[in-house]
Amino acid sequence: MADCTESVPEVRADDAARADIGGGAGERPRRAGEAASLGCSEDGGTCDREAGPDGGAAPTEEELERIRERNGFIRAADRALTDLRQRSYEGKLTTSRRWRKRSMQPEGTDARAFEERLLLYIEQHDHAEDAPALGRIAAPEPLEVRLGGAEVPPDEPLPEPVVEDIALIYGKKAIYLYSKALMSHSFAHALFQTMESDEVATFVDVVRSESRVYPRPVAADSFGNPPYLWAPSKTLEVYRKVASSGSFPDIEMTRTSLGAPYFYSTLYLSAAQGRALAEWYGVEKAMNP
Repeated sequence: MADCTESVPEVRADDAARADIGGGAGERPRRAGEAASLGCSEDGGTCDREAGPDGGAAPTEEELERIRERNGFIRAADRALTDLRQRSYEGKLTTSRRWRKRSMQPEGTDARAFEERLLLYIEQHDHAEDAPALGRIAAPEPLEVRLGGAEVPPDEPLPEPVVEDIALIYGKKAIYLYSKALMSHSFAHALFQTMESDEVATFVDVVRSESRVYPRPVAADSFGNPPYLWAPSKTLEVYRKVASSGSFPDIEMTRTSLGAPYFYSTLYLSAAQGRALAEWYGVEKAMNP
């Protein structure tokens, strides 16, 4: 809270002398505006507020209540963010609904209101982009670690939550969050598409991402790994849906000399590159360890 006392010019000797006449023994002259800052009357009457330890006006009960309420939100947000980061480490996305279902809100607070408030806080503060990471991102420490285990009085403001590693994905079913320090963008989107139950979008997103980022084609067998767990027949079925839809003309399939299917996007790889890279990853790489 800002100091509300006014700065005053140096008191001259004759001013002090006049003050000594009007005051009792040992009293110092009251500075201009000081009575008002303490909630006192200028004629030396009663004061509504006492001076704080720094000489400024002590906070009102209303101001203290705001600090306590804010501290309650910060501690609840820290619990929610710590849980989110742990789940990212375990390879799981977190939806904002989890905070409501797990009753992570401060005591006496509406669960939905807390969910909306924490989402708004993340959106309005520095947070991670939902895009491939450029450089290393560190996961912030939990609040208790940042405080060094020290007990903080309930009326002392706590430090703001840090959300620089948190990325948001806006889906049709929910809002998903993950820590980019603990989960890759590509894996987060694979989970996202799976949770949204959109197989075509999942397939297209994976193929385009692999072709753009690495760049390389995607083996059909790759979709047999978590989080997809698709059988080879299902992967080919999804590709046929992609090809027949006409909405994704850049998605192509090629086969290695051993007949293994690979998929790539012509937005990032030419047909010659797709075939050559598929042959390298599917055949030649194993022969040249």
